[in-house]
Amino acid sequence: MELTQSLHRASQINPDGLAIVFGPVRRSWRQFHDAVARSAGMLRQLGVRADTKVAIVSMNSDHFVECLYAVPWAGGVLVPVNFRLQFEELAYVVEHSEAELVLFEEQFCGLVGELLKRIPRLRHAVVMDAEKSVLPGALSYSRAVADAAPLPDERRGGSDLAALFYTGGTTGVPKGVMHTHDSLFQFLLTFLVCERIDSSLVHLHVTPMFHMSCIGVLVTTAVAGTHVILPKFEPEDALRAIDEHGVTYCLSVPVMFERMLFHPNIDAYRLSSLRMLGYGASPMPPRILEEARRRFPQLQFAQGYGMTEAPGPVYLAPEYHSQEAVDAGLTRAAGRSVPTCEVRVVDGEDREVERGKVGEIVIRGPTVMRGYWKNPELTREVIRDGWLHTGDGGYMDNAGFIYITDRIKDMIISGGENVYSTEVEGVVSRHPAVAQCAVIGIPSEQWGESVHAIVTLRDGTSATASEITAFCRERIAAYKCPRSVEIRTQPLPMTAAGKVLKTRLREPYWADRSRKI
Repeated sequence: MELTQSLHRASQINPDGLAIVFGPVRRSWRQFHDAVARSAGMLRQLGVRADTKVAIVSMNSDHFVECLYAVPWAGGVLVPVNFRLQFEELAYVVEHSEAELVLFEEQFCGLVGELLKRIPRLRHAVVMDAEKSVLPGALSYSRAVADAAPLPDERRGGSDLAALFYTGGTTGVPKGVMHTHDSLFQFLLTFLVCERIDSSLVHLHVTPMFHMSCIGVLVTTAVAGTHVILPKFEPEDALRAIDEHGVTYCLSVPVMFERMLFHPNIDAYRLSSLRMLGYGASPMPPRILEEARRRFPQLQFAQGYGMTEAPGPVYLAPEYHSQEAVDAGLTRAAGRSVPTCEVRVVDGEDREVERGKVGEIVIRGPTVMRGYWKNPELTREVIRDGWLHTGDGGYMDNAGFIYITDRIKDMIISGGENVYSTEVEGVVSRHPAVAQCAVIGIPSEQWGESVHAIVTLRDGTSATASEITAFCRERIAAYKCPRSVEIRTQPLPMTAAGKVLKTRLREPYWADRSRKI
């Protein structure tokens, strides 16, 4: 299977249909198909061949979507980069991926300039949203594409590497998750089976395309629907787009939908076209479901549980979001396994546990990653006997519903972003006043989980919570920084082996909740 084959089909079956909406830009599927072929031609002129890595540092845009197809069309490998990372983290991603070319938005020209100085392998920079960049030597995307001849599709597919998606790591450095054409296409097929969508789909893209959510683009193309693209999420911009373009589907996280649902100007917009809201990262709070049903009786919800390493293996269908389902506690579930994947709950010896007993959730299926880029040891640790070990604790009930209860691996999901507590602890502990540090996730109505640091100070020193937070902001991405800091005068509780007892630190915050993450 090839990522580009659904684009060829869309151009064939719906050539004059509306493919792209981005600001004033409108493109049919025929026009979009031609733009991708020319973009691939431009990439070929810059040396992109089989397995050439191409980094993208950009907010959502029409050109971003083009390049999601143009890079594999030219034979290359996509490397979407999280521009929210601090420079050292971002530079690590670009260098570790072995990217040779970077596509960027002009607002990131200073950052890209520093990357070019640091990384000799990075030979070309192409600005995607300007006729001319202030960065010396940078090419203009629009000019280069206009001058390029269309390139025949290289037809890369199957087990060929399609993309490297970088996710946070417990060691403090991001991990490159390898996805092939087959693994991404299998996710696409799984999504089509579960969501039952067709060519009437008008998909509003609001989540960052540098995340795994960018593969939602594949779904819209597969049915020759319409992409409506916002550069970033702003609640009123999303409401306006739904009204103006008749959006039928939106993928988000609960905090995004909550900001739309309770926006003071929501009544100014016609939202009756919206039929489905897909979400992930955390459960949808019952109060949001209740308000949504009151305002929009036609709106359905669906939750997907997964991770960068294995997108979408568990699905909570729309019928499990009714008031009856809420009353029965089903909206606390992550869902059931999808038809293309197997899910089990196992003990520490990888033996399946009985229903209702908590263990580690493991996944097997065609959407699972090939492994971690240049890290075979970690790959062998995480994928054992074909099963991906998620690090999430949970249980399965007698009807096959998976319930997440805790996280075996030390990770916090805050507003849809993965934050590894050990990485944050490594930064907090470098503050000269900090003696001990533990970072945990605590409940947050807005973010699902909030990053919370608990510290003790060295004798004879002083520091405030705001000073510690400011120290972190200079060293790691803002979304990873503690949103709250607790300074204790007594030592943190420890195990006999000298490890901080995080379960005890979490208890007061999660005591009245069945789900610990």
